[in-house]
Amino acid sequence: MLLFFLATLLVSLPTIVSAAIFPPDTRVKMLDPKGFRKAMKSNMTSVVAFVAPWSGHCQRMAPEYSKAAQNLSPLIPFYAVDCDAELNKWLCAEQGVQLEGVPTLKVFPRGGRTEPEPYDSNELTSGKFIRWASRSVPNNVKALPHIHDMPMWLYKTSDLPRAILLNEDKKFPLLWQVLANNHWKKMAFGHYTDPNGLFAVSLGFPATVEGKTSKVIVYPPGSSVPILYEGMTKYKPLTEFFESIMVRHAMTELYRYYLYP
Repeated sequence: MLLFFLATLLVSLPTIVSAAIFPPDTRVKMLDPKGFRKAMKSNMTSVVAFVAPWSGHCQRMAPEYSKAAQNLSPLIPFYAVDCDAELNKWLCAEQGVQLEGVPTLKVFPRGGRTEPEPYDSNELTSGKFIRWASRSVPNNVKALPHIHDMPMWLYKTSDLPRAILLNEDKKFPLLWQVLANNHWKKMAFGHYTDPNGLFAVSLGFPATVEGKTSKVIVYPPGSSVPILYEGMTKYKPLTEFFESIMVRHAMTELYRYYLYP
């Protein structure tokens, strides 16, 4: 019984040691080949560090990598793969990782749909990781600088649900860019600077919501009448809201298909 326990411990040791590289409360998730394939099926921009537990470079990098993961969660997930574990060696080889070259960091802008981009800096700091990962998120947001730009964009994208962020800034936040990438080809995303809420008022909505001019409006497919999103402008509630819209859109299209084959 004791020998069986020791054998089991030895088999699981690489995973335990690898996980111990990162702080106990880390947002970095360890991946095996199955988890990696699942992550790559998502359209999310994600970062993967290919590491080895014995590597001094990996041990020094881990706290900074974990800080970056904490800062960007849940917008950009950070993962790690233990290339010293037998189960993961073919995956690391497939990704061109050499043990003498660990840690090897890659960002996958659209999961497995696009080529990964390697991290090519020797500066292994959380700030550099954050800027690198943020810049790698594909920009699918349509900037609408003038009010007369909106009708044409709404018309061109009328076959999809369309979400527009109204705020007082000339730029849109990373949150909006991430959401647009996650729902690429399923929803259209726009941004319009509406500092005084005048455009929102022209649509029949309040100029401010809880004292803020920032708000999200959504045009259902084929409709020129928007609805106001009344939830929190956070990643999870917005994602759930958009997912519900896309489900309704898919059900409507399915109904039309069977009604008018």
